[in-house]
Amino acid sequence: MSKESTVPNTAAGRSPVVRRPGFWALIAAGVLILAGAVIVFLNSTVYNPESAAEEYVEALRAGDGATAMAVSQGYLAEDAPETISTVLLDGEPLAAASAMLEQAEIDSVDAEVPDSYREPETTQRVVEIRYRDGTDQPQTTSLVVDKVGTSWGVFNEWQLHPLPLQQIELLPTQMPDNSKADEPVAHIHDAPTPLLGTNGAPATLAAFAPALIELEYDGTYLEVEEPVHFAVTDVLAAGARVEFGFEVNLTQAVDEAITEEVQQELQRCTQQTVLKPAGCPFGYETANRVVPDSVAWSIDVPDVQYSWEDSEPAIERVMATAHLSAQEIHIGTGQQSAVDYEEVFEMSADLELTPEYIRVRPNWQ
Repeated sequence: MSKESTVPNTAAGRSPVVRRPGFWALIAAGVLILAGAVIVFLNSTVYNPESAAEEYVEALRAGDGATAMAVSQGYLAEDAPETISTVLLDGEPLAAASAMLEQAEIDSVDAEVPDSYREPETTQRVVEIRYRDGTDQPQTTSLVVDKVGTSWGVFNEWQLHPLPLQQIELLPTQMPDNSKADEPVAHIHDAPTPLLGTNGAPATLAAFAPALIELEYDGTYLEVEEPVHFAVTDVLAAGARVEFGFEVNLTQAVDEAITEEVQQELQRCTQQTVLKPAGCPFGYETANRVVPDSVAWSIDVPDVQYSWEDSEPAIERVMATAHLSAQEIHIGTGQQSAVDYEEVFEMSADLELTPEYIRVRPNWQ
């Protein structure tokens, strides 16, 4: 006779985990937690305030002015000069002015939004661009970004607050009057641009911020001896302007031109075969008779000294030595002898000079 099993069949009394009422609730909660963590992670690393500034910096470095203008919503103030130069807003000059941003660090910081940028109804953050300028000094440019919405209802969308283009005034020192008539041209990162503005106003450049400006100027008689640099680091309020001052000096051609013109003026003196050339700052006196046609004057290369007076260069003095050769007959003995006479003389002259024009007006006559 067989015995029935007394071991309880527990398997028959169990329900699979997937059939338990709380299982799917736990799964759903886990999915939501994971999704939330992913959203938070992406909003902090991808869809963050820095993203708008990163796109802007990339456009600057690439020399892509159109994208930089669109991303920054760049604009010129209403009072910007009509002749403002835009050479720094696109292409190679823009890329060159932004080269220092290659290793830039971009971070959102807990800083107060400036009053002129503040919009109470908008979530705003300050983003710092950190880089080194042309002298390897650390610099920081702060931008404001606005939260303008979300994608798919979860991913934040940020864009730069409208950014005014910076206005940089070129202020060369010691520019003579009437220099504008020559239309002197400077080069900003090799791109030509007017050195002087119209109606006495300074020439003005439009620039993105940040930027490192390099200027060169080589006129015939005036020059900037070495390239000069100006760092645009702060974002100025719309309509504000900053001065870019630099020295302009006389070129070597001024020495040569003044010497040549003085020599030409003195040549009129040396062409006169008399002991006292008319209207000239030298002469020879003697009681003896001089053999006709034996008089010959010559003059060494003059030493010209000049300086700046206010904005006008001026000749301080001209030093030279006149040489006379002649045959002289003694009035008492009738003996003829050679005359070898030298006279050091000083004279002055007025100077007219612009970047491409020079004229010497002697006032010793």
